[in-house]
Amino acid sequence: MKKNLFFILISLAVASFTSCKKFVQEPPPKNQLISSAVFADSVGASAALNGVYINLMQNFGFSFSNGGITAFTGLTGDELYESTFSPPDEELYNNAITISNADAQLLWTTAYQSIYLVNACISGIENSTTISTSAKNSMTSEALVIRSFLYFNLVNIYGDVPLIVGTDYSVNEKIGRSTVKIIYQQIIGDLQAAQSGLSKGQVINTRANYYAATALLAKVYLYNKQYSDAIKQSDLILTSGNFSLEPDPNSVFLAASNETIWCFAPVIPNLATMEGYMFVPSSSGVIPSYLITNSLYNSFESGDLRKLDWIGVDTVSNQFYPFPFKYKTGRVSGTPNENYVVLRLADIYLIEAEAKANLNNISGAIGDLNIVRNRAGLLNISANNQATVLTSIVTERQHEFFCEWGNRWFDLNRLNLSNSVFSSEKHGWKTTSNLYPIPQNEINLNPALKQNLGY
Repeated sequence: MKKNLFFILISLAVASFTSCKKFVQEPPPKNQLISSAVFADSVGASAALNGVYINLMQNFGFSFSNGGITAFTGLTGDELYESTFSPPDEELYNNAITISNADAQLLWTTAYQSIYLVNACISGIENSTTISTSAKNSMTSEALVIRSFLYFNLVNIYGDVPLIVGTDYSVNEKIGRSTVKIIYQQIIGDLQAAQSGLSKGQVINTRANYYAATALLAKVYLYNKQYSDAIKQSDLILTSGNFSLEPDPNSVFLAASNETIWCFAPVIPNLATMEGYMFVPSSSGVIPSYLITNSLYNSFESGDLRKLDWIGVDTVSNQFYPFPFKYKTGRVSGTPNENYVVLRLADIYLIEAEAKANLNNISGAIGDLNIVRNRAGLLNISANNQATVLTSIVTERQHEFFCEWGNRWFDLNRLNLSNSVFSSEKHGWKTTSNLYPIPQNEINLNPALKQNLGY
């Protein structure tokens, strides 16, 4: 009964977000998500947390955690262009994003929807007097990892953003933007707390597990140039014995992949991933909606299996159309065999390689880098100095993580390479284009929010 109650509540909560008002403006409904009845025991609390996972993947169409980050940053970066005309997507591709852009609004809104639901779960679990301490710690830790994942992506898209960790709308509606530094401090603290509350035992990769917290923490440390800490966290995963690179790139994104550290299971009936549905054409005679740019397609080394296996090609009227093909299926008639991968082992090898290179451990960096290259069917690199190795890692990340969670966009921005790369590639590029605008509708509703430079 409590599980059914939760799904009713989650539907009401999500429905309230689809109005024209900003979510933090909305008072919670009387039968709100944080009703103590939902969190009367661990069964109800677990159902509430399951609802958070469902919310992350339930949009039919791109959303923050269901393909939107990949598609939209792919357009603003150097990975994707469209074969059809969509005004919001055209703004992204031309780096001429308006403050009313529907894509930027969608990312913001769906991210903060999920943050609200996570915060409601955390509050309900922590305030419960009937859930055991161990169950509280485990479920709260899962929720902290999810919230950290949401904020990590938000700051890399918008820069400074509101840091909302509660559900009191009267407080939330007046919160301004916190600096990226403060957001990262929150993320690091939350992930460290999550590590202490999650088991290192059996790994369920469709849940925010201990190694998901560790992988995300390693990535955050890398982004913040805390290289020794990034290596320490990476080593916890690499020496755990729980993960291994899939020998065949075609197996990396399958549900059974041993490379996956964290993924989201499909929740829409007869649908695997939204990327598979949106990127892969329905037949070989159909022009894909989203196409791989010439610069990306031509950047791969000869014989790179990632180009062969992760980029599909349709030929229509003698015209060549390459498209993202990491996920092979959209609609399915039975149980999907692909999950939506959030974090995987190849990222950990390249995080450690970059951190080692920055600490001038060149041989160690090359060793980690070559593990990923060899899986792609490539020979070892011959670089022997820090600058060359770091450049090789950027290129390797481009080819390993193209069209995957905005990694290319984030990498070029954090490494201050955006202007040199995009100014020659993108006609509308400006020095302020590395951040998306704060949706004007949000500023209208909350004057404490200030717009990014250039918008």
